Amino acid sequence: MRPIAYTYDADTHCEDCAEARFGLDLDGFITGTDTEGNEVGVISPWDEWYANDVYEGNATSTLSCGTCLEVIIETELEG
Repeated sequence: MRPIAYTYDADTHCEDCAEARFGLDLDGFITGTDTEGNEVGVISPWDEWYANDVYEGNATSTLSCGTCLEVIIETELEG
């Protein structure tokens, strides 16, 4: 399974923006070191990327790209 998003420079980014920034390694993965000296991280499909403990009632949680600002994924949370 492909990652939902990538993390670097203290933000979340879509696959297209991460690939544009770091390119692909010889194995076809997005890897590299950001401006803070941290390795590029991934948010996997099985990761809990939303903080459902802060919601009361139903809410929508949205993950957006810090570069192009496009919505990467949205989920409905039930409180």
